[in-house]
Amino acid sequence: MTMPEPYGVGNSRITALAPQNDMQLIAAPDCVTAERAAIALALCGRPVRPVAGPQTGLRLASPFRKELVIQEPLAILTLLDELCPGTLFSANPVERAGQHKLTGLALLADQRLAEVIAARNPRDLDIAIHLLRDGVLLIEQCFRQRSPASRLDVRDAVAAPLIWRMMMLDRHCQAHLCLGLERVTANTARILQLNGVADVLGKAAEARFLDHHLPHDAAIGLPADQRIDWSPALGPAGRPQHLNDRTRRLTVVPASPTSSPKPADPAGDDPLGAVTEKLRLIRLTSQQRRYPGRATPRLPSRPAVIRLLADTIGALYPRHYGPEGMDAQAAELFITQTLQSVRQRLADQLELEWLLQPDADPAECRQRAQATAARFLAGLPQIRDLHDTDINAAFQGDPSAKSLDEIILCFPGIAAILRHRLAHSLYGFGAPMLARIMAGHSHSLSGIDIHPGARIGPACFIDHGTGVVIGETAVLGRNVRIYQQVTLGAKRFESDGEGGLVKGQPRHPLVGDDVVIYAGATILGRIEIGKGATIGGGVWLTEPVPPGAVVTQARASLNTSG
Repeated sequence: MTMPEPYGVGNSRITALAPQNDMQLIAAPDCVTAERAAIALALCGRPVRPVAGPQTGLRLASPFRKELVIQEPLAILTLLDELCPGTLFSANPVERAGQHKLTGLALLADQRLAEVIAARNPRDLDIAIHLLRDGVLLIEQCFRQRSPASRLDVRDAVAAPLIWRMMMLDRHCQAHLCLGLERVTANTARILQLNGVADVLGKAAEARFLDHHLPHDAAIGLPADQRIDWSPALGPAGRPQHLNDRTRRLTVVPASPTSSPKPADPAGDDPLGAVTEKLRLIRLTSQQRRYPGRATPRLPSRPAVIRLLADTIGALYPRHYGPEGMDAQAAELFITQTLQSVRQRLADQLELEWLLQPDADPAECRQRAQATAARFLAGLPQIRDLHDTDINAAFQGDPSAKSLDEIILCFPGIAAILRHRLAHSLYGFGAPMLARIMAGHSHSLSGIDIHPGARIGPACFIDHGTGVVIGETAVLGRNVRIYQQVTLGAKRFESDGEGGLVKGQPRHPLVGDDVVIYAGATILGRIEIGKGATIGGGVWLTEPVPPGAVVTQARASLNTSG
């Protein structure tokens, strides 16, 4: 009689089993490990009906051992894969590592699902769902890297019991936990069709799960009209920002490659622990409202955008803002290398901004970002030519200016205009966040606040500049000169009738060519300042001004009488 060929498990040796009755699955009531083992057995072509017991384990009979019982979840799966080599785990080390990673994510998500079921009030429920979807969305990403028709393996066996429970809660409690998990739910549906799976994930299991694991006072089971609305307590951060009906009741969390740290005990002795916990709850809720239905995306980096701005200025004016002591030949090499770096880094930041959109497609965002970065660089010569007219206007308009180099290096108004022209270019390409970062940085350097949406013509000179404010829809013609503390602002904001503001409406002044606006003038509303007009210092203006007019405030009078 020929003995079966042995297979190794760790430091022990077992034998590949031919008869099915040599393998027995003992399942504790509603045990996820038992369900995963049963599915793995079905995938190996060895479906068995679990035997009820106090503790889950896979019991094997062997010619070399009287009995072998494995209880640790991953060890069970590894053992089954050795009994049926190549069925559950891949032989490719990289893919095998990914399978082990998903197993760890699923085990963590099991704990999160238990927290969802255990929640007894709406706030705890919302946060528990945050944490659950954080892990499950990572699982969905793993499944999206596979072909929809790929062979079922250990990842499906591990994920199916978790997703099946979420599907049950969606069906009976309208929890919408599986919304947006198309790939992993599709694979779970395939798993449920396997021979033998109905013994562990069938109607009887469904009834036990809902009866035993979902108490009558569970928050997830309450009707929507009985749930407490605690969002007003959070202020604007807690106000829902629903984008469409599909995501109206969905809750998500920020995606993270690692598990969330255990929150501090708010009831402990450390007062900072209570503060940290409260801030965590507010942060999670705020992210849920802003990004319903998906993991929280990364934000563009403010320091990275500021460095991009500085490097771009260095490429435009390498002698003034490039490395010290460059000759002409070195400057050409510096510009080439700088622009190559700027193009890639700018594309990365543009992609991050556009991924914030609710229906963003990663591939489309990346392609659009790369194309836009190239278009931005292609427009730099025009920006340089345009800014040279600003420099000349400053030299002509300021008797204290001794040279063009002095203006480029020292004048805050010129620095602000250059940074505005770069930010305005990005604003026009549909990247308002990056543009606002640049504008905010320029404001901090110069004291001049120019919205990147403002349209400024050639030969603009802002003298001194501190306190100048130019609004989003303002339009300035050619050869406009502005002094400090000038405001080109909005007179009023239109309402949508429900308390919200109508955004993007023209509401700032139109300033014609050759206009001079002296210090402290405030010009409000969508009014037109005609060509060649002069607006005196301290004027408050809300009416149009015809071309060539001079507007001054009331003349001061001197009263010498007692």
